[in-house]
Amino acid sequence: MADSGAWATPGSALPEGTRAEAPPPEPAVAADDTLETEIPLRPLGVSELLDGAITYVRRNPRATLGLSAILTAIVQVIVTAVQYITLGGRIRADVRTPMELTRTLGLASVTSLVGLFLTAYVVLLLSGLLAPVMARTLLGRATSFGQAWQATRSHRARLTGTAAAVLAMVLLAVALPLAPLVAAIAVNAPAAVQALTAIFGVPLALVLMVTGYVWFALATPAAVLERRGARAALRRSTELVRGRWWRMMGSLTLALVITLFVEFLVLPVPFAVAQEIMLAFDKEPHGWMLVAVIAVGAVGRVIAGTLVNPFNAGVIALMYADRRMRREAFDLELQMEPPADPLAAWLPGPLTAAGSGPQPKMPRQVLVTPPPPPGPPFGASPPRPGQGFGTPPPPPGQNHGTPPPGQAFGTPHPPPAPQMPPGPPGPSAPPPPGWRR
Repeated sequence: MADSGAWATPGSALPEGTRAEAPPPEPAVAADDTLETEIPLRPLGVSELLDGAITYVRRNPRATLGLSAILTAIVQVIVTAVQYITLGGRIRADVRTPMELTRTLGLASVTSLVGLFLTAYVVLLLSGLLAPVMARTLLGRATSFGQAWQATRSHRARLTGTAAAVLAMVLLAVALPLAPLVAAIAVNAPAAVQALTAIFGVPLALVLMVTGYVWFALATPAAVLERRGARAALRRSTELVRGRWWRMMGSLTLALVITLFVEFLVLPVPFAVAQEIMLAFDKEPHGWMLVAVIAVGAVGRVIAGTLVNPFNAGVIALMYADRRMRREAFDLELQMEPPADPLAAWLPGPLTAAGSGPQPKMPRQVLVTPPPPPGPPFGASPPRPGQGFGTPPPPPGQNHGTPPPGQAFGTPHPPPAPQMPPGPPGPSAPPPPGWRR
């Protein structure tokens, strides 16, 4: 057996019995400091907006569904009370006269419109109340119900006013085109006049309603995350939407279609079946049976709204974050310097949204401009390099900074020789020999 300490010539095989030394272990790769989140921290597409609105509900169910259940229950209690007072015993399986049908449908339509506008107000409130939840989710942090409630404690009055202002502007945009139609119906105008006002008024009201809602939809997240007042938040929303109105309109419309489909056609189906079964036993409910029929419908609407409204509000909050990432490169700022406080990071900087109203009170640094260096007097030419003002220029033919021959550095220049004025011309010299004129 060969000696383990034997050696081999370069290029030959290792002696038998020797083992090659294992290579040193590679250094461990440093962990990536980038944020790991389920929702990408970058500008989002339409499908990513919809998926992110579901993701933040799934990651924070107590905060999102809890706040949504409270607000939705309040709204449905109001709507149910209005239905019970206005409809009363008019909920019937069959209607005997056209006048009775018209009156019942009219009252039911009014209560439904009241419920729709109150639901829109709830969505606007939730888009502001759940904006801190979305902000923390984008940074990979979960939020409990207590944290979400605490984060918006000092902003609820501001948020309530902003949401009311948005809804009031949308209602005003709807009311103005429909005013001629309402006046024509009130004075019992001819059918042709009513039809003409309806043909022009209803489409115009729809266009103005969508336009106003898209322009001001981002005001509620801005009011909470940027701590702005109502007017500044509305102005900030228009600045964020400007240039991307059609994309905003398409995304909000798609989210609204999904919301209406799920809330009114999918989730209420079991409760509508239960109502039909109850009406099958009593075609004209009254008393406690009437209360039970209305309560079953209210419970169905509460459950549907609790599950659907956070999705619609999440789309609005995510579109606010997307617009800030696209306009202000906010995602790059968060990735380069992950903030310790995920909510303070959303405050606008001193140069953000110039002209969007009063900015939040933030400490400002005082910039002191240094005094300018002394310059030449007015009308004087600038000095040469190495020469100060007031120093006479060197004599012609001598480079600046070099002494004349035979003179050491630092000795003053000799005074120039005096120049004599030219004298009168003298007689001309005789021409050379052999020269002829």
